[in-house]
Amino acid sequence: MLPPRPPGPLDSSPPDRTVDLPAGALADLAVAIWRLDTKLPDGAPGRRQAHAVRDALTDAGVETQAYDGVDFDPGLAIRVIAFQPTAGLQQERILETVRPAVSVRGAILTLAEVIVGVPVEKESA
Repeated sequence: MLPPRPPGPLDSSPPDRTVDLPAGALADLAVAIWRLDTKLPDGAPGRRQAHAVRDALTDAGVETQAYDGVDFDPGLAIRVIAFQPTAGLQQERILETVRPAVSVRGAILTLAEVIVGVPVEKESA
C-alpha cells in the first residue's frame, strides 16, 4: 500500500464533500455564533472570528433568524416563552429573541424562542 501523497498545488484546498451532522448540533453551533455576534461590541476581541464563522455557516446554507421588533404573528417560526404587558404598545410585538430560528437551505431546524409584548389593558373607572 502506498503512503498518502502530500498535498500539492491542486490538493491545497479541502475537498468539497458532504458531512452528516446531527441537526441539533448544527443548530446549537449556529445559535452560539448568533449569541456571540449579538453580544460582542464592535472591535471586541473575537468579533472578527465570530463573523467569519457566521459567514462560513451562511455559505453552507445555515441561517439564523431573530424577530426583535416584529409584529407578533402566530404563523412565524417561533415559540413564545412569555407574554409581557408593555406600556405604549398598540398591538402585540416581539420584544426579544431569546434564541433565533435556525434553518438549513430553507428547512427549519429549530423554532425561535421569543418574548412577546402585549398592550397594557386600561383599567375601567
